[in-house]
Amino acid sequence: MRSLGRIPRLRAVVRPEAEPRGFALPAAMLTLLLVSLMAAGGFLITWLDGQSARAFARSTEAFYVAESGLAAALAVAELPNPSVPPVVLGAGTATVSFEPLLELRTGEAVYRVESLGQMISGDATFERSVGQLFWVAGPPRVPGALVLVGGVGPVPPEGTITGLDAFGSACPLQPSPVAGVAYWGGPGPAPDSTLTIAGAPSERSMPAGVSVAAETGIRWAELLAPFGPIPDATVPPDPWPGSGGGSPYIRIPGSGTLGAGSSGRGALVVEGDLALDDGFAWTGLILVGGALILNGDISVRGSVVSGLAGGVGIAADFGGHRIDLRFSACAVAAAAEGLTAPAAAIPGTWYEAW
Repeated sequence: MRSLGRIPRLRAVVRPEAEPRGFALPAAMLTLLLVSLMAAGGFLITWLDGQSARAFARSTEAFYVAESGLAAALAVAELPNPSVPPVVLGAGTATVSFEPLLELRTGEAVYRVESLGQMISGDATFERSVGQLFWVAGPPRVPGALVLVGGVGPVPPEGTITGLDAFGSACPLQPSPVAGVAYWGGPGPAPDSTLTIAGAPSERSMPAGVSVAAETGIRWAELLAPFGPIPDATVPPDPWPGSGGGSPYIRIPGSGTLGAGSSGRGALVVEGDLALDDGFAWTGLILVGGALILNGDISVRGSVVSGLAGGVGIAADFGGHRIDLRFSACAVAAAAEGLTAPAAAIPGTWYEAW
């Protein structure tokens, strides 16, 4: 039997699993897409941040433009019927409005002032609106030629006290005519054969419920405070002002005595008592914290107010001397300008309107 020999062994050839082809290209494209999206997102965020920063800067500029409008309003608040034209600052404009809220007395009022600031940048307009309440004091106004906060001494004066102004209402900031004598507490000097008192009315007793400040606008403590009106001269230590023009504001700390050599015009404010010697003459307004004491004959064109510090009892001691006191609205108004408190923003009333 023939041997078949070695039979070759058959092996099954197993092909490995087919490997995916072309995967690297989509992965790379996806990666590039993600990177591009991230870059675009970064650019978008940067652009938005830039736009936001520019918008914030323009809005801040509009805010300061609005604040400039308030400052401009404060500068003119003391004028009758105050108003401010549009305030232009570069590309910004502030529009200011005044609204009267409260009239405390004639010339004294509270206003609500709003300022709209607009800043134009390209096609965009940025707006900020702020507001505040302003207090406008107005000048002091006297109710009489002679105003007493207290009584008078036992010996009345001689002469004339009149609240009738020869020029009528030529100066509207000060009412005219006024009483000859107006007083709180009192009584005032009584007219007789040697003393003539005239006015509208000749004598006026002020109601106890009406304060001196409310009636006259003279706030004694504030007038003398460091933040009050600044005197043109404080005597002493300053020398007595010369007889130049204008109506200066002169203050005497404590008490003082003035005679003919100290005659003048303007606003004279004496913190304590004021003694006037023979021959003294004044045109304007005299305010005395203590008592007015006459040591001789005097002449005044304007108004005299004494006893403003309160609690003096005797506001005037005439000692039988002659007084020629004739009210002048224009003289009082000119002197009162130096005593007028500047318009002020009321603390705690600032707001921003959204």
